[in-house]
Formats: sequence, structure tokens, C-alpha cells
Amino acid sequence: MSPDNQGDRKSQAESIKVPDNPDEIARRVARNALRQFDTLVQRINLGLDPNRPFRLRLSIVFELNRAAIEGLSEYAGVFRPGGVRIQGSKHEPPEAHLVPALVEEMCDYVSDNWNDKTAVHLAAYVMWRLNWIHPFVDGNGRTARAVSYLVLCVRSGFQLPGTHTIPELI
Repeated sequence: MSPDNQGDRKSQAESIKVPDNPDEIARRVARNALRQFDTLVQRINLGLDPNRPFRLRLSIVFELNRAAIEGLSEYAGVFRPGGVRIQGSKHEPPEAHLVPALVEEMCDYVSDNWNDKTAVHLAAYVMWRLNWIHPFVDGNGRTARAVSYLVLCVRSGFQLPGTHTIPELI
């Protein structure tokens, strides 16, 4: 391409078709819940590997959100592009341009305090902070519960036993 033609180039992002049928939405939500749980268990197992020190990273948070809302939102696994309101809440989440740094700071807090704080403290912090930031267009609660459970299990040194997981109970 010659320098003269460079102005003719355009890129166009693909968009996904989000279902509007309530039955299809319910099927995807259920399928995604199973996918997010499987992803969470894989992440717990990786985190428990003694040869791989655990660090909470943005990519893990993105992965768990993507698993929760894939096929339901064009923004699965990426930060929200604009403001968001939480129905029934007086809390106003931070503006979208602040979200990446705030989530990064949350991840750093967990990693920096990994040996000094308890599993419950770190898990509770993640649950509160991620919900306070509200970084995604959808699936914030599901993602916060999953990341919190991941931190709780890995910091405790084992996947918590029981018939129901903490995310299911919450």
C-alpha cells in the first residue's frame, strides 16, 4: 500500500449477536455459570501448584468475567466503556477511565499482602473492592464472588470442601 492510500484503511470491530429470547438468555446464563465454575476450579488448581507462586492478575479477573457473560454482552471479559449505575443503590461506581488502575491496585494489594493478611481478609477485600469498582457492564457480582473464592482457596492452600461452593451460597 502506498503512503497515499493509507487514509483509505479502516478497521471495524466485530460485534456479537446478543440473544433477546428469555429462554436463550436463561440457557446461556446457566451454561456460563458452569463454564465459570470450571474456569475457577482450573485457576484454583493452578494457584495451588507449589511451583507456580500465585499472583492475582487482571487477566484472571477478565477470564472469570468472560466466562460469566460470554454470549450475553459484547463486553464480556473487558472493562466497561462508560459509566454504570447500580439499580437500587446510592453508590456511584468510579468513572470508566479510572477502572483499569483501580482493579490493578486491587490485584497489587492482594499480591503485596499475600503473606501478611489472612485468607478471609484478602477474599473479603476482593469481594468488596471489585463490587465497589463495578468494572464490567454485567456479571460484576458473579465475577467478584468467583475471584474472592479463588483468593480464599489459594491463600488457604486447598479448595474448600463441601457440596456447595461459596459463590453458590452467596
